[in-house]
Amino acid sequence: MNDLNIVGGTIVRPEGCFEGSVEVKGGAIAAVKRAGEAPAPAAETVDAAGMLVFPGMIDSHVHIRGGRLSHREDFASGTMAAAAGGVTALAEMPVANPPASTAEAFEARRAEAQAAAYVDIALYGGAGADNLDEIEKLAGVGAVAYKTFTMPPVPGREAEFYGLCSETQDALCRVMERVAKTGRLLAVHSELNQYVAAETKRRMDAGENGLVAFCRSRPVEAETAAVEWVIEAARKTGCRASVCHVSTPEAVRMIEAARAQGVRVWAETCPQYILFSEQSAAHAGVFARMKPPLRDGQRMRQLRRMYENGSFAMTGSDHAPYLREEKLKNGQDIWRTFDGLPGLELSLPLLLNAAADGTLSFEAIAKATAESTAQMLGLAPKKGRIEAGADADMVLVAKNEAPVPLDTSRLFTKARGSAALYEGIPMHYRVARTYVRGQAVYAEGRITGKQGWGTFVSPAR
Repeated sequence: MNDLNIVGGTIVRPEGCFEGSVEVKGGAIAAVKRAGEAPAPAAETVDAAGMLVFPGMIDSHVHIRGGRLSHREDFASGTMAAAAGGVTALAEMPVANPPASTAEAFEARRAEAQAAAYVDIALYGGAGADNLDEIEKLAGVGAVAYKTFTMPPVPGREAEFYGLCSETQDALCRVMERVAKTGRLLAVHSELNQYVAAETKRRMDAGENGLVAFCRSRPVEAETAAVEWVIEAARKTGCRASVCHVSTPEAVRMIEAARAQGVRVWAETCPQYILFSEQSAAHAGVFARMKPPLRDGQRMRQLRRMYENGSFAMTGSDHAPYLREEKLKNGQDIWRTFDGLPGLELSLPLLLNAAADGTLSFEAIAKATAESTAQMLGLAPKKGRIEAGADADMVLVAKNEAPVPLDTSRLFTKARGSAALYEGIPMHYRVARTYVRGQAVYAEGRITGKQGWGTFVSPAR
């Protein structure tokens, strides 16, 4: 007998959608059947008529904080937010205090996550010019991938960035040489400081303020020049590389051209870059400051078309939680605030808004948020697809009878007060239920799972 049958829903796969049922036994998908095929008996049956059945989102880019920064977010609050947003597994970045840039720090981070998580967790390891000898050790303790920055540490946050910076082309090549030996992916925050510093100073000296001024202080060339570094280092070393949170179509075209030449490089993006522009987000002020920044409307629309056409191998929220009072410490001074915003809970629902207006398809969303992300991180075939033998990680999505204005005060993240960019957005769809390995961890506004149900996942699993 099955443990669970989900019947009557529209099952979403990258190659198409169809009405059918999903049978679950022992935490895995036992069978996927089309309408008209009778499901086997089950202890529990859920009627999903009128709902979409998506593979659980695998968020490729999350900053939980935790440790000494748990006031901003911890693994309990962060994974509750994930469950509410249809995220069944997340890959956490190593920027922390202390950062996961040594095997010892990584193992402590893993223990912290496993004790608290409601959804499955993977962890990136740090890879920088100052921890080269730790890189292979990190693969040995289960790092799903690695992260590095082509920029120096954020001033005042140096302790969080140990083992995470590759500030020269030579340093990036040395890091890639070490990562290539592990077979893992290197995710690169790709901006070059020399393109940013002078323009930032010029605008500050001129007394400019506001989101648009900040966005334009970090020109397109800051990203594309760094992407050129990544491509050339990957070409030279054979390392698998992903450019994090790509914000420009110019960078996408460079990456696709390089891959056509055999370079193993891919692009990740975040919903904010394909759904918001510097102009449409300007009202949010400091709450919409992020790196790389939002771009103009034309570039945003190009990125959305590229997303639909399969140009992005991974989708990450770049969830970067700060308390409201931290973001507003210097009022609306755009130059003196923290970077980032919460997004873990809202990425999938916001992408579904784009499906409602016809600019994204369900199939493209399923591919970029689940299947291809699982493949890139080495988690397939257990993760990323509604298929017999895979983990029963699924999201039931319901369409609202009428659009419902988003109330950010109801979010599970501790950083809900910093989600001003999203306040009041009419939401066309909602996550009705989230299943992690066959267990309902979220249902219609309530966390129904147990803390510690989330397990640690890695390519060696």
